[in-house]
Amino acid sequence: MLRTVRAKFLGVAAFFVVWLVVATGFSVIQSLGINGDLEAVSRYVTPVKDALSDVRSRQLEQISLIDRYMRVVENEGPDASLLSGIEIEIDAKQTQIEQAFRKAFTSAALGRAQASGHFDQGVLLDLDVRMREFADIAAQFNLGVERLLGRVRDGDLDDAQRQENLVRGIHRNIVLDLRSEILLLEKYSSETVENVSAREDFLIQAEFIMMLAAVVIGISLAYYLAQAVVKAVRDTTNALNSVQSGKLDTSLDFKGKGDFARLADAFNRMTRELRVRFRMRERFGKYIDPKIINNLLSQETALETSQKRVMTVSVVNLTNFDWMAEHIPPEKLVDFLNDYLTAMTEPIANHSGIIDNFVGDRVIGFWGPPFCGEKSHAGHACLAALEQVARFNALKTKYADLIGDHGLDIRVGIATGEVVVGSIGTDKSRSYTVVGDCVNYANRLEKANRIYGTQILASHETASMAAGEIEMRDLDHVVLLGTEHVVYLYEVLAQSGQLSDERREWRKTYEMAIALYREGQFDKAQPLFEEVQEGIGSDFAAQLMLNRMERLQRREQDREWNGTWIVRDPYERRDVES
Repeated sequence: MLRTVRAKFLGVAAFFVVWLVVATGFSVIQSLGINGDLEAVSRYVTPVKDALSDVRSRQLEQISLIDRYMRVVENEGPDASLLSGIEIEIDAKQTQIEQAFRKAFTSAALGRAQASGHFDQGVLLDLDVRMREFADIAAQFNLGVERLLGRVRDGDLDDAQRQENLVRGIHRNIVLDLRSEILLLEKYSSETVENVSAREDFLIQAEFIMMLAAVVIGISLAYYLAQAVVKAVRDTTNALNSVQSGKLDTSLDFKGKGDFARLADAFNRMTRELRVRFRMRERFGKYIDPKIINNLLSQETALETSQKRVMTVSVVNLTNFDWMAEHIPPEKLVDFLNDYLTAMTEPIANHSGIIDNFVGDRVIGFWGPPFCGEKSHAGHACLAALEQVARFNALKTKYADLIGDHGLDIRVGIATGEVVVGSIGTDKSRSYTVVGDCVNYANRLEKANRIYGTQILASHETASMAAGEIEMRDLDHVVLLGTEHVVYLYEVLAQSGQLSDERREWRKTYEMAIALYREGQFDKAQPLFEEVQEGIGSDFAAQLMLNRMERLQRREQDREWNGTWIVRDPYERRDVES
């Protein structure tokens, strides 16, 4: 009897092995065909389309610059200084157009090389030829622009006008041809996606049929096993199927103390654990930081609600990343990004923070109860930011040969305020995150670093809470145009007690200067700002204040000075610079 049962079990196992091999082979063959179509779109067609869209946009921008250039010539005469600036912008746009064409041609050439395979040849086969034709027409346009600019420099405005008309004609042809090509590529992409979707539906149906057939045959074969074994297997299988379908309250009840009783006990323990885990996954999705899960498992009520809390949010962004993505080989770029994300996320975890999410090279974290104290989260966020800067400096040394002198750096914005924290999302997809104006404020503070030449900027609330823990500099006060809302900006410098005597004196001088500046004593503030400039390297914030005082003395702001600079947007360069 034992041998018979064993043989039957082995026969069932062999059947399912063969069935699995056949099903897997079928799925692999179908998937290869689907992946091939998607590869043609994603690797060759989409990059070409995106590059052509970029060319079209830059072309429109360039013709706008030419319009502006000719208006200046017609209205103000050939002002060399003004025209020279516009010519530089025109040349810059042309460089961008050429770069976009190179991207398009590269992808198109790769697509042509692959077109001899299973890819659709109708679009890919002559794609590189069409790209070369576009580039030739663009070169004619560029030559016409050069001739136009040359006629203006020579003072031949009549010929310049004729040349402008020729340039406009070429521009119209380029824009129309680019639009037609983009539409063609979009149509190909859309048709390919529809075809892939249909094939995927077929594959799902086929796999479902094979799975159903396997289940039916397997049950039929298992019927011949001994009654006790068959009953145990049937009951266990039914229970597992119920769990698979989402019925996590399923349980097994085998009498006695034998193996099946122990199986039932293990199964019931598993379903209890699955019920808890499923509730966590259903409401919160997938988390990077296990502290969230550990905390919420001990507080089941937190699974059901979101709440308002005062928390601190930080946003870290990598500058000049687009250059890296374009110029660094993919394998080296991946190595750098892995090290970068490690360097940015570990300080958050080390200082009791939670990693919210990643948006490209941007890392968002937050601090607050129950993960750290109600009064300490701002200090934790600032310490994490200082560690992120230190780690990134080490990273720049490690990748010095790769990065070069392309200005790669990080900017951090830290804001403290009321947020909504909890399980946020749809019925099918939720995540544990924070939302609110505080998150937007942190994003704006991160961007403001570019204006002030800083790396870490914090809000007034953050600075107040972290006072005594963090060395900061009172950087600036600004007011949004049309409101009375004052935005306070503070630069995070170091952990408390770790600022050198030289840096303390430098900060003291700046804050004395900024106090005089806010009082309108510009003559007294100017030499102090200049001293800051000459002290520890070049301080962009001090230079910014010198520029503002010059503008104020020219009465560019039509109001009584009250110590705050009025801007449309305090994070746009045109509104804070002279």
